[in-house]
Amino acid sequence: MNKKGPIVVIENKQEDRKLFIEVFSELNYPNQTIYFNNVDTACTYLLRHKVKPFLVFADIVLLNVMNNKIIETTLDNVGTMFNCPYLFFTTFFEQSFVIDPYSIPTQSYFIKPYGYTKFKQIIKTIIEYWLESKTITQLNKKQIKASLDN
Repeated sequence: MNKKGPIVVIENKQEDRKLFIEVFSELNYPNQTIYFNNVDTACTYLLRHKVKPFLVFADIVLLNVMNNKIIETTLDNVGTMFNCPYLFFTTFFEQSFVIDPYSIPTQSYFIKPYGYTKFKQIIKTIIEYWLESKTITQLNKKQIKASLDN
């Protein structure tokens, strides 16, 4: 995972995109934030420019407007393709949205709160969590043994 890489936001609604822009501006993380309207465009750009993102946030509603071929070729492998967490969000709860994304490799699913302060706190918590996380190769043997013993 490239913790210094850009944060990718896939969101087609302008007002929701503005919310992300404001939150990331206030949180002031050094990571660049790149915005896309759909998954296909995001994947094409990231692959063409050999970008290794830190995190990808994608509006789950976009899954319902995409055709199955795009879903199979991009979403099935996006987390492993870019070696980064792929996080779904939505503004409303729909049971089928929970089932569908969990059938593909993502790291999280969350419902975007309506309040700005709560949304900002959730984004901060997510970013801090992934900044602190370590891969197994980053842990030394002593840490691995200690975690297995617990």
